[in-house]
Amino acid sequence: MNDDIYAEWLVARKKAPFRIPALLGMGILILVSALLVFVNSWFTLLLVAVIVGSIYATRFLRVEYEYTFITNELVIDAIYSQQMRKNKKKIEMSSMEYVEPTNEEKNKNLLAGKTVVLEDFSSGVAGTPSYTIRYNSGGKQALLVFEPNDKLIHAMWRCAPGKVQVRR
Repeated sequence: MNDDIYAEWLVARKKAPFRIPALLGMGILILVSALLVFVNSWFTLLLVAVIVGSIYATRFLRVEYEYTFITNELVIDAIYSQQMRKNKKKIEMSSMEYVEPTNEEKNKNLLAGKTVVLEDFSSGVAGTPSYTIRYNSGGKQALLVFEPNDKLIHAMWRCAPGKVQVRR
């Protein structure tokens, strides 16, 4: 019998408010660099650098988070512009103290002591149900906010029913 528990979920991050101004700024920089090429041909290097930098920067304007739970381990990956994947966090169930629906007031009280680190891997959309994980990270307490679906939460609950509170 296979005792592996597997669940995954993909959440798109809300678009950054600075996205449009950043794209306009990059366009203006490219235009100014292109005009400077007519002044002196050495500005071609500047134009190439601005174009390459703009292409690289636009990759980070669209972010999605993928949560994968595989038998006692939660892995969170960031996917940038559906092209580049970066592993952001890997947490063992043994290091988690609890997983519960996000309570903003409780999180604010924990953060007031400034000994707790907050990591947000949610969509950032107000009113979307999210969960908070409290865990130990290198001797310090940390809070992680994420937005799992029911299958992911129930998979976590099957591994550690005492640590996971399921929203009803």
